[in-house]
Amino acid sequence: MSKDHAKPHANHHAKRHATRHATRHDGERARSAAVRASGGPAVRRCVPRRWLAAVPCAIAALMLQAPLAHALDCPPVSQPLVKIPELVSQNGVLRGTIELTDVQQRMIFRSPKYNNKSVQPGLPGGSFECLPQIVRGFRGVGAVPPVQPGPVADKNYPDPVPGPTLRARVGDIIELTFVNQLDPARFGATKEHGQSNTTNGCDIVNVGAGGRAGYPYQSLNPPVPGDTYPDCFHGSSTGNIHFHGTHTNPNGTADNVFLEVRPSPRVDNKPTITADTYKAQFDAFYKACEDHMKADARAEWPANWNEAPLGPWTTPTTWTALQMTLLDPTDQAANAAVAGQKPPQWPQYYIGAYPYCFQLPEYKDTTFPPPPGGIKMGQSPGTHWYHAHKHGSTAIDVANGMVGAFIIEGKYDDDLNAFYGPGWTRTQPVMVINQLGVSPNLFRNAPGGAGRNDKGPDFSVNGRSQPMLDMAPGEVQLWRMVNGSGRSGAFLNGLPQGFNFRQIAQDGVQFADVNYKQSENQAILLAAGNRADLLVKAPPTPGIYPVLVRHEVDPADLVGPPPALPVVLLQVRVREDVQPASGNRAQFIPTAPPQPPFQTNITDAEVVTSTDPTVVGTIKNPRVVTFASTGPPYAQHTVNGAKFDDGSPPIPVTLDTVEEWKILNATYGPPISHPFHIHLNPFQITEVFDPNATVVTANNGIMPKYVPKGQTVDDKVQCGLVLLDQTTWKDCHNDTSDTPRIWWDVFPIPSGATMSDSTAQNVPVPGYFRMRSRFVDFPGNYVIHCHILAHEDRGMMTVVQLKAANAPAPMLYHHH
Repeated sequence: MSKDHAKPHANHHAKRHATRHATRHDGERARSAAVRASGGPAVRRCVPRRWLAAVPCAIAALMLQAPLAHALDCPPVSQPLVKIPELVSQNGVLRGTIELTDVQQRMIFRSPKYNNKSVQPGLPGGSFECLPQIVRGFRGVGAVPPVQPGPVADKNYPDPVPGPTLRARVGDIIELTFVNQLDPARFGATKEHGQSNTTNGCDIVNVGAGGRAGYPYQSLNPPVPGDTYPDCFHGSSTGNIHFHGTHTNPNGTADNVFLEVRPSPRVDNKPTITADTYKAQFDAFYKACEDHMKADARAEWPANWNEAPLGPWTTPTTWTALQMTLLDPTDQAANAAVAGQKPPQWPQYYIGAYPYCFQLPEYKDTTFPPPPGGIKMGQSPGTHWYHAHKHGSTAIDVANGMVGAFIIEGKYDDDLNAFYGPGWTRTQPVMVINQLGVSPNLFRNAPGGAGRNDKGPDFSVNGRSQPMLDMAPGEVQLWRMVNGSGRSGAFLNGLPQGFNFRQIAQDGVQFADVNYKQSENQAILLAAGNRADLLVKAPPTPGIYPVLVRHEVDPADLVGPPPALPVVLLQVRVREDVQPASGNRAQFIPTAPPQPPFQTNITDAEVVTSTDPTVVGTIKNPRVVTFASTGPPYAQHTVNGAKFDDGSPPIPVTLDTVEEWKILNATYGPPISHPFHIHLNPFQITEVFDPNATVVTANNGIMPKYVPKGQTVDDKVQCGLVLLDQTTWKDCHNDTSDTPRIWWDVFPIPSGATMSDSTAQNVPVPGYFRMRSRFVDFPGNYVIHCHILAHEDRGMMTVVQLKAANAPAPMLYHHH
C-alpha cells in the first residue's frame, strides 16, 4: 500500500521500513528453526571484562559502577517470564509508594571485541558475562506478587526487575508517594549543581594513556567542543517520574518532568526520609487533591505552594517549610524565587520525598466534539508506561531499570473481557523490554569509534534474557509490549511459523477496526518509547518457539553493512500437557472494540486556519520543528538549532487549538531516525517523507523512491524532486483520505539524505513527517525530545509552552 503515510493503518510504520529497504528478505522464520536447534545465537560464559577493567578513571559517576573483581554465574535462558509486581487502584484511587533505591544486582553483558562485527547484537560466537553492579531502580512498596528468585539466584545479587506495574482505570485519581533513598556515595559526584556552558557538573570519564578525555570529549586540535552542562550526563542521584502516555496536567504534582527530587539525607548510612516521614501531611494532601479532582477533571490543583495543606512555605510546620530547611542554599534560593512570583509558580527542587497526585480524565460525551465547557479529549485506555526523566540522567537511569508499565483500563478492557471472559485482560502478559546496562555507548570510546556503532545491550524482557512464555495450543493471548529501551528499536518481522497475530493498539491508543483487520502478521517496529498491544494466536503444535527481533536505530540498520542480526527476544512454549484452547479463547475478536469518540481523525476543518501566511501550525504553513545531529567527532544533538538550556525560546501554542507540525530530521551523517516524542498529547501522521526510501518498480526491481525530476522509471511508485525547489520535497503519492489514522506519541523521523542532480550538487534533503495534534485541556510547560535518551540528555529537547490566548506566559524553569 503506497499511500499509507496519509492514512496510517495498522501496518503504517512497518510498511515504511518495507518500502525503504525492499531487499531485506531476511528469512527470520527460517532462522528461527536454526536458532531453536542450536540453543541460541550466542554462548554464555564468564570472561574477564577487559574493556572496563582497563579504564583507569575514578571520577565518573557512571563508571563508578565498574565491575567488581569476580564474575557470577549467568542465569540460564528460558526462565519463566517474570510477573512484575503490581500496584492496583481500589475504589477509584491508585495509592501507593514508589521508592528510588540502589541495589547490587547481577547484570548480563555482551562482551564486545571492538571491531565492526563483534559489537553487533546476535553475532554468532559472541559471549556474555554476568557481573555484580550497583544500579538505581524503582521498587513498589507492598506491590504484589513478590518476585520469586530464579535458578542460580544469589540473595546478594538479585536479578533485575522493572518498577511495579501500575494498574488504574480511566477516571481514577493517582496518588503516588515518591521516595528517593539513593545513596549518592555509591555513584560518585552526581550532585546537580553545575556551571552552564562548561564541563563543571558533568560526569567525567578519562580513557587511555595520559588521561585523555573520554567524556565529555574536547579536542584542541582541531578545536571541537564537547558536551557542557546542563546538556551532558549529570545529576543521576536526583530523581522524578514521567507518566508516559497520560493526558493530564503537566504542572505541580502531576506529570511534571521539571521536578528534581534529591536523595534523602543519611545518618549512619541510612536514609532519614522514608515513606512514613510525611505520611500525615501527604494523606491530608491526597484527600484535598481528591476533592478538587472529582469536582473538575481539568483541575490543576495545587497551583502553588500556598494552597493548603502543603503550604504556605513560610509557615514552619508545613511540609514545604520542612523541605526548604533540608535543601541546600542554592536549591532554597531557586525555590524561593519562583514561589515568590506573582502569581506564585510551582517550585522545582525537593529532597527525599514527593507526593504525585493527578487524575486520568474520563471523556463522558458520546460524540465528538464535546459541548462547550467539558474536557476535549480524555485519557486513552491502554498500555502506557512510566520512567525516570531527570534531564542529564535519563539514559543511565532507564538503562539501570528505572521503568515500569502503566496499564490504564477502560471500556477497551471491558469489551475484550466480554469476548474472552471476565477478568481476562488482567491475566495477560505485560512485557517491559529494556536494554539494561551501566554506561552509555559514548563512555566506552572504543578504538576507531567502533563502540559507538554498537546498538547498545541486548534486549531483556521483564529483566530477564530470552524468558519463556507459556501458551496452550491454539490459545489467543494479549501481549502488552512496552519498549522501555533508551536506544534501540525492536524490529519484529513476524512471529515463528504457525503463529498469527493482529495488532489492536499502538502507543496506548486502540485501533479502529479497519486498521485492526489489516494488521494481521504485519511487521512492526517498536522504537524506543513505543508500545503495542498484540493479539497472538499459538499454533496447535506443541514446542518451543523463539521470537526474533533485530535492533534498529534507522532502517539502514536492517541492510547494513553489516546488517543487524536477529536476536531472541523471548521464547514461547506451546505446552503439550494442557488442553488446547477452544471457543472464543482460540479466536481473534471479530471486531475491534470501538474507539472512544475523541479518537476520531483530526479533520482539515479542526486545524488552525488563517489567511495570514505568517501564522504557523496550519495545513499550508505547518509549524516546523527540526531535529539534527551534527558535528564530529561526537555529535551535537539539537532541536531548532539549539540545545535544551535556560532561556531557550519555547514553542508557543495556544490552549484548545489544533495544529499541524512538520517534524524535520536534518541529520546527514550516520543515519539516525530520531524517535520524536511529545508529552501530554498523542498525534496523528498525515505524511511521511523519507528521502532514503526504496521501492520495487514494475520493470527495474529495487530503485530509490525519490530521484531527480525526469529520472523516474515508474511514476506509480517513484517521485521526481527538483533539488532547488523545496516544494517538491514531498511524497507525491500521499493520500489524505479519511481512512482512520493511527495515534502515536513516539514516531521515528526519517533521516536526511544528500542528493545531487544536473542543477545542484550535494544538496541536504531532510526527512520529515507531518503530524496533527489537539493541544487541549491542560495548559503549562512540557517537552518534546528524542527518545534515544542519550540524545535527550545531551540537548535534543525543547519546551512546549501551552497557554490560553492572552494569558501571561508561565515562568520557565532554570538550572542553577
